[in-house]
Amino acid sequence: MGDWCSFNSTSNATETRSCLCEDYQDPFMPFDARYRELIIDIDQTGGQALMQPTEFALVPDNTARVYLHKWEGLSTRNKPAWTQGFDARITPQYGNPQVALISLTNWDAAFSSRAYFAVEMQKLLDYVQVEYSNYTQLYIRTGQYYCCRTDQTPNAPRAYSRLRNAYFDQYVIDAFRERFGHSHVIRIWNVAQVSERLPLSVRKETVKCPANHARAEVVEIENQILMNAMCNYFEPYVPMEQASVGEEDDLETDQ
Repeated sequence: MGDWCSFNSTSNATETRSCLCEDYQDPFMPFDARYRELIIDIDQTGGQALMQPTEFALVPDNTARVYLHKWEGLSTRNKPAWTQGFDARITPQYGNPQVALISLTNWDAAFSSRAYFAVEMQKLLDYVQVEYSNYTQLYIRTGQYYCCRTDQTPNAPRAYSRLRNAYFDQYVIDAFRERFGHSHVIRIWNVAQVSERLPLSVRKETVKCPANHARAEVVEIENQILMNAMCNYFEPYVPMEQASVGEEDDLETDQ
């Protein structure tokens, strides 16, 4: 279930909250989940975070570089504001990427109104248009599946429901397609569907995770889908107006 489980040598290690639900408070030497920004070089042996600014300029041979900007969606809970990374300009510092992966919904559905989210989404679309050329494929990650729990935490109640999450997901997908459907390749990393298609009895297993996080085995499936899509299906940009119906379907596969 992940390298973090190896830190617990007890016989029931795989049944702990860290292994099943969330590991961000556990030690994991290559990365620190609390960093707001992180650069990781990945090769056949694994990944290594870069800590010195002087290392950012060059990417070693046979290595993929990941620039990670952690945010709490587009909500007001970001400290600092989610716009800060874009204001500092990403591509002039780190180059024009093959893929920009944008993950939204879970924090937004929980802590933002639909009206507030719509305004922030327009800001995000404007930033993306300035930052990424047509060369960059846009991967949109949906929110993770939500099932069965309510949250009445006094200091931060979450406004969750399955249909609310689905509404936010579709709003994001439609907004990106409307703005960039004729200029960029857009792919949907639909992690919600990974759980949505499981039997209800299996989906209810998520209630064992206190924060309703997707369980570790589901996250592994989600990540494998992403790796397969990125490694086995990368194509050069083809403008929508030049694509046949079949080609257009391939460019915007939702699964």
